[in-house]
Amino acid sequence: MKPNKFLLLLLITLGLLSQRQKVPAQSLQNKYAFGLHETLEFTVSYHWGLIWIDAGIVDFKVSEKKHQSEKAFHFLSTGRSFRKFDWLFRVRDTFEAVTYQKDLSPVWFRRHTHEGGYFILNEYTFDHQKRIVTGKNSETGKGSFLDTIPFPKNSYDVLTATYAARSLDFGKLKPSDTLQMQMILDGKVFTLPIVYQGKEVIKNRDGIRYNCIKFSAILDRGTMFKAGEQLIVWVSDDKNKVPVMMEAKIRVGSIKIHLSGHENLRHPLTSLIK
Repeated sequence: MKPNKFLLLLLITLGLLSQRQKVPAQSLQNKYAFGLHETLEFTVSYHWGLIWIDAGIVDFKVSEKKHQSEKAFHFLSTGRSFRKFDWLFRVRDTFEAVTYQKDLSPVWFRRHTHEGGYFILNEYTFDHQKRIVTGKNSETGKGSFLDTIPFPKNSYDVLTATYAARSLDFGKLKPSDTLQMQMILDGKVFTLPIVYQGKEVIKNRDGIRYNCIKFSAILDRGTMFKAGEQLIVWVSDDKNKVPVMMEAKIRVGSIKIHLSGHENLRHPLTSLIK
């Protein structure tokens, strides 16, 4: 995997839980795992030799706005390398999305990333009647160009997928059950198979233990990652379904992303073990 795709990796791992079958609006509305003004913060660490090094930070924020007189969520996620590592590989990434509150259908998505000397800008507008996404793009070495992408029902932009995922009911899943999700990224719709691994107690970097739900995915050729890379995600086993820890096992080592802060959770964090 290319260095420092850590925000993109985090978005994918958070979105691992989305099922292809869409949950009807009535069953999602008022049952979202997240609420307005929720903020989550994660620290990204790389396994370098025999030690783990904290290399960057990622945060997620939820606010409210109006779109065509309807209530919408504004999701914002930013990722950045710590300044002491900027000389080695500077990262400044921003992902944001506007999504209808009534059913979490995506309206608009923007990705603005600077990693090292590489720049990418994607801006997608969703037309649900025509079932197309119109994209405005700029990328180092490619210039500016337009995209028109057909998108199937029950698919999300990668940021909205992270919130839809947390609001689904996992109570009927059994270990080894496989789900599939569809996301739009880099001008393509891709499907990711996910395996439910069961429940597990996780001790976070701050020493706090949580009851968690565990999922994993082994990526195949044709995704943005190399074939054989494994993603693992643990989310809190409560109504919030907050990601507690994520890990990517790659050919040259590992990346870990762990929860380092949260504010304004919608539900009590009952998964915490005191």
